[in-house]
Amino acid sequence: MAATDLLKDSYRVGIAVVRVLGDSTKTHEIHRVEEITGRPRLRRVLADLGQTDEGRHLLAARPELSSQHVDYDYLRGLPAETLGGAYARHLDDNGLSADYQAAATRHVEDPDLAYIMRRFRQTHDVWHALLGIGSTGHEEVLIHWFSYGQLRLPVSAMIMVLGTLKHLVLEKRWNALRHSALEAYRSGRDAAPLIGVTWEDLWEGPLDRVRAMYGILPMDRRWLA
Repeated sequence: MAATDLLKDSYRVGIAVVRVLGDSTKTHEIHRVEEITGRPRLRRVLADLGQTDEGRHLLAARPELSSQHVDYDYLRGLPAETLGGAYARHLDDNGLSADYQAAATRHVEDPDLAYIMRRFRQTHDVWHALLGIGSTGHEEVLIHWFSYGQLRLPVSAMIMVLGTLKHLVLEKRWNALRHSALEAYRSGRDAAPLIGVTWEDLWEGPLDRVRAMYGILPMDRRWLA
């Protein structure tokens, strides 16, 4: 990368971080940081996916979690105890749209890397359903503790530090700080690699069985407040 490009990227990341510190709902700024800082790590993730049958299947099929590709009305009709039912209810209960996370990348040009970045974003809310947590500010911080355990992306490290300060320390969520943060990280670290999973093949499966398949432990809700 040329020095001028590196300076531009550093500036963009710095501005985005300042804006997110002022308003943590600026998801597009988080996406900017995610894309710029995540490219080296995603190249290694992409290489790892090519070494497994599950990863090769994902890269060949390239499924997308968006309203163009998934029948969300069908998912809403599934029992809440299934993966698809839990995922759809998470979106609806929190006023979320999968299409926002499916938007095209702006700072990742390589088509393979761009797909993996989009897939990471799209499955973010599937991971919420698997952990059994909502989308408040401190719960979004916790999902990045889990994500860092999985992928070691720089954006998750940033949110772990800055988000923990803002949403756990300054909001005095001491139980979540003492218990849930490390719990989420360990859950992500100890689970099987999830970025290569084709969740679309598992919608009808019982949520507990899907968790067991990949070694995912739901969060202990006693400490989430």
